[in-house]
Amino acid sequence: MTPPEFKEQPLLLDVRNLTIRLNSAAGLVHAVEDVSFVLREGQTLGIVGESGSGKSVMARSLMNLLPRRSVAQRQGSVVLSGREISALSERELQKLRGAQVAMIFQDPMTALNPVLTICVQVSEPLQQHLGLSKQAARQRTIELLDAVGIPDAANRVDQYPHQLSGGMRQRVVIAIALACDPALLIADEPTTALDVTVQKQILDLLSRQQTQRRMGMLLITHDLGVVASRADIIAVMYAGRLVELAPATTLFSAMRHPYTEALFNSIPRISDPGHTRLQAIPGRPPQLHNSSPGCAFAPRCQYAQQRCHRETPPVVVAESSIETAKPTEHLHACFFPVAKSASGEAN
Repeated sequence: MTPPEFKEQPLLLDVRNLTIRLNSAAGLVHAVEDVSFVLREGQTLGIVGESGSGKSVMARSLMNLLPRRSVAQRQGSVVLSGREISALSERELQKLRGAQVAMIFQDPMTALNPVLTICVQVSEPLQQHLGLSKQAARQRTIELLDAVGIPDAANRVDQYPHQLSGGMRQRVVIAIALACDPALLIADEPTTALDVTVQKQILDLLSRQQTQRRMGMLLITHDLGVVASRADIIAVMYAGRLVELAPATTLFSAMRHPYTEALFNSIPRISDPGHTRLQAIPGRPPQLHNSSPGCAFAPRCQYAQQRCHRETPPVVVAESSIETAKPTEHLHACFFPVAKSASGEAN
């Protein structure tokens, strides 16, 4: 897949043909297949897909965080600020993680150490990467907690994770990720298990911090609505592959892949009358240890034809991009693309 080009800002992350296969009791898992994209400084790339689509595996592989014995095969290139990640030693990777690239994990309760205070956990990267003294790191930790919206930070800093609410624990995880001003922030479902009000607060916080620090951000979620107004570019993943890739405005005005359409239709709408049944995507995602021919979404697709079950669709340029002379702006992988805008009107 050829990633879209955006030439306004310097290139930060360049992922080319990334393929990850994992060992499992059921056989070889095709977790990530030929994924490519680029991200520039200050931009947000939203990566959307159901659970099991390969989003988190792909994100962790960018930092070489996958257990080595679990990885059966890794191909492709990941270049961060001009450095090929796979060529770095473990010692070089330790200097890179937290300093240049940081991750916000899905569950803050498991991401945080329950027997260490918030101060110890936030100040550790400050001491390790920036060389701050214990006292200076403590003061910087209080400033970070205040910056991410934790009230009474001077007292909260000595508390343990179990003494904080879910929203506050997520803010602590964000503070750890932001501690050393990384160039790239990977937010892996940062609002999972939080109520709607707290979700908005966390997403607004990430947007503010990104703007202030000029970070690039990968925002990973299963909800297309979350990235609608927060991402510059949106990549839709299904069964380990990118099935559609486009600027956010283009994707919602001229979505082409049936899976993207199904995700959009599953979003609850305020305009719907009460007790309206949610529109679910029929069927289940495929088992990734089964590498069968054809489009992985075909068994669940209302537009599928015989060809879809026989051949794997290549990534092609959307006709709208050809017409506007932007041949790498909108890409999709479908033999029979839909022609429907986010408003629900046929093009």
